[in-house]
Amino acid sequence: MAQKYAPYGLWESPITADAIAQDSVGLAAILVDPVTKDIYCIEQRASEGGRCVVISNKTQKEVFGKDFNACTRVHEYGGGAAIAYNGTVYSSNFMDFRIYAAKDGNIKPITPEDPNKLYRYADFCVHPVHTDLLVAILEDHTNDTPRTVRNSLCIVNSSAATVMSLVSTEDAEIEFYAAPTFSPSGDKLAWQFWKHPDMPWEGGQIYVADVHYNSNTHTLSLSNTKLVAGEANNLSACYPLWASNDKLLFTSDESKFANLWEYTQACTKPVLSSVVQQDFCMPPWTFDDYSFALLDENGTKAICVAWRAGRSVLYVVDIAAGSYVEIKDESFDFVLVNNVCRLSDYTFVFTGFQSNAPAAAMLCTLTGPSFVPNFQVLRSTASASAAPLPEGIISLPTPLEFKVAGDKTVYAVYYAPNNPAYAGSSIPNEKPPCVLSVHGGPTGLETQRLNWLKQYFTSRGYAWLDVNYSGSSGYGRAYMERLKGNWGITDVSDCIGAIQSPQVSSLIDTKRTAIRGGSAGGFTTLAAISLDSSAASKMKFFASATNSFGISNMEIFAEDTHKFELMYVIKLLGGTREEIPTVWHDRSPVYFSANIKTPLLVLQGNDDAVVPPAQSWTIIDGIIKSKGRVEAHFFDGEQHGWRTSGTLKKAIEFEREWYEKSMVRPAVAT
Repeated sequence: MAQKYAPYGLWESPITADAIAQDSVGLAAILVDPVTKDIYCIEQRASEGGRCVVISNKTQKEVFGKDFNACTRVHEYGGGAAIAYNGTVYSSNFMDFRIYAAKDGNIKPITPEDPNKLYRYADFCVHPVHTDLLVAILEDHTNDTPRTVRNSLCIVNSSAATVMSLVSTEDAEIEFYAAPTFSPSGDKLAWQFWKHPDMPWEGGQIYVADVHYNSNTHTLSLSNTKLVAGEANNLSACYPLWASNDKLLFTSDESKFANLWEYTQACTKPVLSSVVQQDFCMPPWTFDDYSFALLDENGTKAICVAWRAGRSVLYVVDIAAGSYVEIKDESFDFVLVNNVCRLSDYTFVFTGFQSNAPAAAMLCTLTGPSFVPNFQVLRSTASASAAPLPEGIISLPTPLEFKVAGDKTVYAVYYAPNNPAYAGSSIPNEKPPCVLSVHGGPTGLETQRLNWLKQYFTSRGYAWLDVNYSGSSGYGRAYMERLKGNWGITDVSDCIGAIQSPQVSSLIDTKRTAIRGGSAGGFTTLAAISLDSSAASKMKFFASATNSFGISNMEIFAEDTHKFELMYVIKLLGGTREEIPTVWHDRSPVYFSANIKTPLLVLQGNDDAVVPPAQSWTIIDGIIKSKGRVEAHFFDGEQHGWRTSGTLKKAIEFEREWYEKSMVRPAVAT
């Protein structure tokens, strides 16, 4: 069939919002039972209201019932909702916040009834000897304000369905815990700890303690608690994993890159003989997303994921020798590898994401002295019912680097307009409009994995640009810390610089660029089009904008957001409100809504506890009073991000229609 011509942004595409929403399945986690070696996946299904489902790889059936949602709201972002041990699957249930145990079809709650949903649990580990005792993170919302929520480590007795405190202090309202893990013998427990104003990737600390069992009370207690790695506000140690009873592995960014380290009673030191200038983990926004696992029973080798040029690479690390080798194989085409778990000797599982195929739960076996990989798909998120798409319709990522002020490098990823049905534009010399997307966090990374929202736009003739601005993760601590004190300044200037760079400006219509983002990305979007400090607000640099649940008022955000991020903004802005009141004011878009000349679309969940709806209402009100152009949609039942297929579909279509109205069709008409 002959190719057609039509204006960029108005191409017809078989990638529909309805198909994306209905077929949206996310791989939340992959689990391995260390005793039975059974594998389980956790899927998040938009078509079922965002319900998370534990699937047995052996039976391909749900482990829990249809009314069960394997999800937790600890830290609001969750993760670590389930584990498997010796044939039993333990999982938090989003519906009633209790932990349940499932074995051989029998399901029972193992925590007390909690009708007011005051207690949240996550990140479990089972004692290897007394297997009905679990250690978990407990988040107590009895006094449910961001400044009074209490975090601790607790013991869950799955036989008696009771919960007891294990590690808790008078400062529980400013403290956090993660990643509790027993040594193979159960004689020691390691965990991560941090407290305000740190985030776990800023000042996470690893503690180790001796474990004691009381046979009379059937409980555990700890002694000789010792800080073994990490330093508040300075060094971050994350992801503790026992290699043996005597050796603990973890990541540390003491070298300014998060490399693999080890602790023994003799010393704490890097595993590798020299620093690798790559991060071996990502910031732990959620629980239990490990990027490394042991390859042998003796704990002498590990499989590690590191980040290079914005994508995952695999290394086999020889822990004893302090060396590593990269797994270079044409079959390894994953740009993102998460949830790495040991299965057996030189066999591991992970969730794998490619640029041109749906995500999948994967099994990998390494063979021979050169560790030749064999990859096997365990479970794919590809839709079995969706109509096949035309060959060649996926726009592949092109990583870019460009220079900004101070000769600093910034990273971006470009996706060109792409649809095999079209040869180009029907308008002579037309360049495509561009959607510039700003990731959240702000300590995050936009990866090169297949994202159907991006393909929805590129297949309609848009260019798409992801900017991993200064402050993003995956490029070392120094890159991440560029944003310290500069949030709303450096991220904005990097986005403007990306559009102005020769690599990008030669490809797109710079006068028809939309900026969009969610959460922290929503804030950067608002900052770019409003703040006096933004060059883009003075000249309507962006033709259109979409803010999804973004921050507009820093003062309100610091009072209303959840405990996990309550103090995050202090470092990002460079001080407290009392110390630098002018900065807090000048970085709040709500006070500069009169500057907004860019047409703005606002999308917000009404149940969002991270960025509450008031953040959107206030900026909308300011724009209306200034007679600016704004359209808003609020979604009942949605929290921080879209989980249901109905909302996903509406959000996608609202955004496309907004760009068509505000920057595509007006240009075509002229």
